[in-house]
Amino acid sequence: MAKATIENVFCVRPSSGTDIDVLNRLAELAAAIVPDVFQLDESIKALPAVAAAIDTAGEWPDDVYMTKTPHKGLENSFWPRPEVEDDDTMEVEAGASTSVNVEIEVAFPQNISLWDEDTSGDEHLGSFQIEESDQGQGSLAKLARDDEQGSAYYVTYRVD
Repeated sequence: MAKATIENVFCVRPSSGTDIDVLNRLAELAAAIVPDVFQLDESIKALPAVAAAIDTAGEWPDDVYMTKTPHKGLENSFWPRPEVEDDDTMEVEAGASTSVNVEIEVAFPQNISLWDEDTSGDEHLGSFQIEESDQGQGSLAKLARDDEQGSAYYVTYRVD
């Protein structure tokens, strides 16, 4: 079995700070304060712009962890290592990078998933695959992204 060293994580864009519960509350508010159906329809159409404004106004970092499976949960994570990094997750914000430097055994192709630990439920930040052809190529970078969350991360690694 080959060994991969995950070297670094760079946050291009953290996950959206606006989840479905916020959008539902906004829709309820619009229905409560808008008197007629036409205006209500226009108010509901404006909700995506309101959600985007909330995300832009807030610079919420992600509490990142990684798994070798498509299953969320700190019990499935291989990084961060609480005994080394002194925490279960690593806070990463837009434009920031964090050193990982963890070696894992990989079976090809090996899926790596990034997650954001969140009180409302962990969110998928993106995934990438380590391929057998990556072995011996030196440091490589792959994009892990999730369109639903709007997140994008570059992960650098090498396979020896």
